[in-house]
Amino acid sequence: METSRVKPGFNGGSVDGSGRRAGYMAGGSAGSGSGRRTPMGDACGVTLRAFVLAATLVAAVVMGVDRQARTIQVTITDTLPPLQVPVTAKWSYSSAFVYFVVANAMVCAFSALALAACRRRGAVVAVMVGDLVALALLFSAVGAAAEFGILGERGNSHVRWAKVCNVFGRFCERAMTAVIVSLIAAFANLVLLMLAILDIHKNSSYY
Repeated sequence: METSRVKPGFNGGSVDGSGRRAGYMAGGSAGSGSGRRTPMGDACGVTLRAFVLAATLVAAVVMGVDRQARTIQVTITDTLPPLQVPVTAKWSYSSAFVYFVVANAMVCAFSALALAACRRRGAVVAVMVGDLVALALLFSAVGAAAEFGILGERGNSHVRWAKVCNVFGRFCERAMTAVIVSLIAAFANLVLLMLAILDIHKNSSYY
């Protein structure tokens, strides 16, 4: 009489294709019928995702409305009176800030869609892939905007780029605020993704 063998890591359950898929998508043991929620469907995950949605929306709006107009004096010669030249700083004048606004708007839209789909077991993999893309977008956008902000704050003497934040102080402060909020959203998205991976690893029938 041949004894049945159980493959390690499957908790003694069925190893057919449907059982594997159910165990992964439901975040519990395959075929258990316990009706456990998906990793993105718990209260902590929903709260973090809602925070990411709100933070990216705030960052995009703050940067998108950032604008400051000033009048500066330009001296041509010592014998002539200085000229009054109106100048304007606007987020759309910088490709780094444009990328920042677009990236945060995309992550905000994705977070809204993910919240709507968080109760669907079949959306687990798609949402996790989207979280990875959103994480890359946020960190790259924060890096680009922060680098441009540092140039505006300090300038670059090697290439003779003058600093501008001493003239457009309010513009730079708002841009810095938007970058900080977006950075916090990026870390919140990272924590959300790590919790989802750990939850799947803990409850999956593969382990």
